[in-house]
Amino acid sequence: MSVKRKGSAKERELANYFWERGCAVLRGCSSGGGVRKRYVPDIVAVCRGRVLVFEVKYRAKYAPVKIEAEKVEKLLVFAKRAGGEAYLLVKFGRGPWKVLGVSERVGREEYERGIELRAFVEALFSEKINQYF
Repeated sequence: MSVKRKGSAKERELANYFWERGCAVLRGCSSGGGVRKRYVPDIVAVCRGRVLVFEVKYRAKYAPVKIEAEKVEKLLVFAKRAGGEAYLLVKFGRGPWKVLGVSERVGREEYERGIELRAFVEALFSEKINQYF
């Protein structure tokens, strides 16, 4: 399976995860390329009126994730336009998906400090999400 197809499969997996938990969700089908005039995030989820904008990064093995400064800026601008919040969703191998604040680099230390996706979504519905960010 190509790297692009693996990434798309992970994005679909996450979109389904949010949908199954009661969120309205869209996956940016043109994410990752092909869109020149505007930025399309990987996933936009609306949960209880909160707009969550995600850039998704998956690595089969641990290796620091680097995100171009321009992509980070566009993610933040998109979230602002949508009246939402921007986050990174990162997973290494069989480890859990973790939600992190937006940055240009995610190493092991940043990943370990991230909140597991399951806890993040539970906090959304219990309205305690601010305790993490």
